[in-house]
Amino acid sequence: MTVERLRDREELLSFLMKDRLANAYLLGNLDPAYFQFCEWYGTRDAKGELRNLLLLYQGLSLPVVFTSGNGEGLREFLEASRAVLPDRFHFHVLEEQMEALQGVFEPQWATAMLRMGLERESFEARAVDERVERLGHRDTAAIMEVYEHYPDNFFEPYQLETGLYFGIRGEDEGLVSIAGVHVVSEEHDVAVIGNLVTHSAYRGQGLATLCTGRLIQELFERVSLLALNVGRDNAPAVQLYENFGFVANNVFYEGRWSE
Repeated sequence: MTVERLRDREELLSFLMKDRLANAYLLGNLDPAYFQFCEWYGTRDAKGELRNLLLLYQGLSLPVVFTSGNGEGLREFLEASRAVLPDRFHFHVLEEQMEALQGVFEPQWATAMLRMGLERESFEARAVDERVERLGHRDTAAIMEVYEHYPDNFFEPYQLETGLYFGIRGEDEGLVSIAGVHVVSEEHDVAVIGNLVTHSAYRGQGLATLCTGRLIQELFERVSLLALNVGRDNAPAVQLYENFGFVANNVFYEGRWSE
């Protein structure tokens, strides 16, 4: 099987637009701000059309691998792609693609996740709480201190350049709740929110709802479609997002692999 390095953004866009929500991360990574960190690989069918797609994103401390496509020949594609993949990575694969991945790699762990989506016209804005503040590079140390307690986060300081990280401080002026983004692309009209955490001592006070609500309002000034990932069995978090109008689109698996 021939694995081809892909660089044509228009061809990639056409392929990914078949399911904007399932491919939200990949669409966002077509934006120039993220494209520089991407390596795209694919295989074609007999007509020369893309069949399966793999994105290796290296803009984080741990590389992330995403897959997309109809799954036909996926196992062979993954086997042929091993030569271009690092010796450790995080992965996102659709539920129906998980069996093929497990046939090639043996994940250290994998968790079933929901991809949820919200369109601008389905969102009802709420009053903004004055405690929610926009975070910037001056807050990097405080943000990193919070995320130290949540090692599965995907935060890098350059993400603050989006201006789309918001937080609430506790009585000691330290950050206790944060909401931000993984990718945002005005060109492709999509954003993925994430890195949402609340200190365990401050949970149950609605702080995550306040930070997330402010973030959503800001994002809908730039794009019309939002996506997020949440653990399929994390009922409180799923309910939080449903309260904003998010609906489930598909199930996928998120996990980690290393040699």
